[in-house]
Amino acid sequence: MLRFIGLLLVMPAVANICPAVGYGKGTAIIVPKSAPQVVDYAARELQYYVEKSTGVRMPILTEGSVPADTKRRIYLGATEAALNAGIDPSGLPRDAYHVRASGDTAYLVGGDRDGDPLALGTPAGTLFAVYDVLDNGLGVRWLWPGRSGEFVPKRLSLRIKDRDETVLPRFRFCGLRTGRTEERQWMRRMRMHGADGMSYGHAFEQWDDKYFAEHPDWFEMDRNGVRHRDRSMCVSNPGFHRQIVENWWIEQKDRPAPRRNVNVCENDCPGACQCPTCLSWDGPEPSWPRPTPYDSVHNVSERYARFAMAVLELARKHDPEAEVTCYAYSNLTFTPRGVKLDKRVLVGYVPDVFFPRTAESQDWVLRQGQGWIDAGASLFLRPNYLLHGYCMPVNWARQSAEEFKFLETRGMVGTDFDSLTGMWSTMGLSLYVIGRLHATPEASVDQILDEYYSSFGPAAEQVKAYWDYWERHSLEHLDVFKDGLWHYARYPETAAKRFPPECFAPAEKLISEAERAASRNRDAAEKVAFLTTGLEHARLCVEASMAFENAKSDPAGWKAAAERLRAFRATITDPMVVNVSNGDSSCMGRETNLGWWPK
Repeated sequence: MLRFIGLLLVMPAVANICPAVGYGKGTAIIVPKSAPQVVDYAARELQYYVEKSTGVRMPILTEGSVPADTKRRIYLGATEAALNAGIDPSGLPRDAYHVRASGDTAYLVGGDRDGDPLALGTPAGTLFAVYDVLDNGLGVRWLWPGRSGEFVPKRLSLRIKDRDETVLPRFRFCGLRTGRTEERQWMRRMRMHGADGMSYGHAFEQWDDKYFAEHPDWFEMDRNGVRHRDRSMCVSNPGFHRQIVENWWIEQKDRPAPRRNVNVCENDCPGACQCPTCLSWDGPEPSWPRPTPYDSVHNVSERYARFAMAVLELARKHDPEAEVTCYAYSNLTFTPRGVKLDKRVLVGYVPDVFFPRTAESQDWVLRQGQGWIDAGASLFLRPNYLLHGYCMPVNWARQSAEEFKFLETRGMVGTDFDSLTGMWSTMGLSLYVIGRLHATPEASVDQILDEYYSSFGPAAEQVKAYWDYWERHSLEHLDVFKDGLWHYARYPETAAKRFPPECFAPAEKLISEAERAASRNRDAAEKVAFLTTGLEHARLCVEASMAFENAKSDPAGWKAAAERLRAFRATITDPMVVNVSNGDSSCMGRETNLGWWPK
């Protein structure tokens, strides 16, 4: 049987009535004699969660050293036993896996390669097979990264349903950008992965030093006819196209494993060349109203769509399977009307309308994405909105799920979210929904939300009420949440506008009710405490923001608020509660850039 899952599309309904075998005491986890790191890691993950759930510690054994009286066996990776059973991993695509379970033997076999198991670029099919059975056989959930986010129900054994199927990745690549180990681990548990040889990003940021002196005509012209470096490119210039493809082809020949995508993503700025040819490539201005930040920009989507196709045609002269990767970003976001694209044009859709959105803005974002798909491109979601929100309690899970599912059901080929800021106690519900949609895109948002809430045990109802409150808060105050593109970097200075001090009292009452409900369940109480800590931290940040605004007139008030915030942060022991100081997107990174703390 062949199916897609999460990355993947789900198990056939008939699987729900298949008998299941309980793997518990007397079961061994068996790995190949020369297992790649991914398989060794998969074995440890399986062993840990089975023991935490059932109390049974399954030994991890190397093939060839398994006692003859072992009752049940779970083979991981490219074992000889799997090959003898007719399961050949060499025929599996990267990140795919095959599960065969019958009687007292299960095979979990993936398209694996060596490398860091937590690196999205390392193929990890066997690891994904393990997460599949932990998900479906034990009900394990990872609400947020780290041990405190684990939900592991107590079971008598690991139940693996009788099945014999190959599972293919739903997406070509998918993930959220981060450098923190715990978050990389969480992404793997959500079955996120990279793509072989894919490379893209703002492509021409080094070109000015290399080419501007000799070829200023490749660079942006202003309305006065002057060319500029350090801006956008003159994307209608045929010489510019030829140089892009020449550079790509030289790199192709130098690489043992060719990378077939030509990166033509514009620099991190609007497309703004005013030369006559570029302007002649533009289509009509889209109608108003448009959401911020698109309400007053000139549409250049048709220009950049034609640019992508021109480069693709040149690249195909070298390699008929060549691809072009570009961004629908800034004033390149609008539907490219009147331009027919090719499926080998991969478009990273960057809808910079941050959450929460009005119904009209949400509809606009979905229509632009649909427009790129209808034009013939292969679209992947490459948003920036995870950068938004500072450390405030936000719940835009339903809106983000609607966007994700809308694009996924229309053929979205991947995701690349920029970036995880690490505010799991205050943004965690929305992040969990995003993660689970990667693993189970067929699930409804209500199913995923229920998963999250039920993991709080006796406090499930109260935790739901808590997050519902924050969803209502944002939707009822959309006027103060309307932002320009770069506002996320200055969020701390206006946090009180969105989250005035009086909005915290109802939330504190709701979280207190959750604490009481969870008081006799240690795991639930710890999870509620995680949320409580984030709420108090957010309140103190609002207090500090207001005090900093008045620091000149009341320096003592600012000093006192800053000290309260510092003292509270010193008590936070779980780094997943809030990201206090790791990187520019951390709390202190944002605050320092605004002058709160010395650099």
